Amino acid sequence: MTLEGIGELGLLERIKPYLSAGAGGDDAAVIADATGFVVASTDMFVEDVHFDFGWMSAEDVGWRSLALALGDLAAKGAQPLWALTSMAMPNRWTVERLTSLYGGMAGLAKGLKLAIAGGDMSATDGPAVLSLTVVGHTTTMPLARAQAEAGWTVAVTGPLGAAAVALRERRAHRLVPLIDEGKRLNQLALCCGDISDGLVREMEKFAAMAGVGCVLRAGDVPRAAGASIEEALTSGEEAELVCVGPERLIAEAGLRPVGTLTQDKTIKVVDARGADLRLEKTGYDHFA
Repeated sequence: MTLEGIGELGLLERIKPYLSAGAGGDDAAVIADATGFVVASTDMFVEDVHFDFGWMSAEDVGWRSLALALGDLAAKGAQPLWALTSMAMPNRWTVERLTSLYGGMAGLAKGLKLAIAGGDMSATDGPAVLSLTVVGHTTTMPLARAQAEAGWTVAVTGPLGAAAVALRERRAHRLVPLIDEGKRLNQLALCCGDISDGLVREMEKFAAMAGVGCVLRAGDVPRAAGASIEEALTSGEEAELVCVGPERLIAEAGLRPVGTLTQDKTIKVVDARGADLRLEKTGYDHFA
């Protein structure tokens, strides 16, 4: 059996026996300490899969990669503290490309008071790979996806699809992680996730971990300028967050409701008449 076609969630099920108890349900690990909770997450970015030097500058690649990695901390309401960065790169790279890439990461890190604390470097004949581990801290215990309940409201923090428009237009998209917004939403006891693989795919993750389903109302999903409905539903690499919680808390947070969690595990997208909306894809999955 090869990895192709299993899907990311299917692979997660197969490696769960080798993970610590309670691990694997969210995109970030939450570990209690004497002052609150340490939140840690790791992300990998592969040349020609996640970034393309043909139309992106090295500085844009660095900024964007760190911003996406920090989305997991934003979703858990954690203040970023430090990051480890590891690179595998071809020897044909120029020194300027490497330093510009780190310059992009440092530009974002400075504004967030995040320390790039170290990492590793290696040579490769294949495409470049950037691996980022980010660590933050919060005094509020974040809710895990597994704690989501049927009947809760689904909402998003803002317009979706900007990343898809930028990709289509071959221009850099310097997103900024919603760190402060994530803190506010977690303090209200909402369960949040970053939209790294698309809104529909994120709801599939909630379904897998909490045993709930979801009905998304396509017409209520806010769209970035130039984005289609399908792009808003399935485009990943967003700075915006998806949050679930009781209707009163969603209203208190001032978020825009876009759906409801249901008893079954089915993820449905409906139009204004309540009819099923068929999508060409549900989001991005490396192993689909």
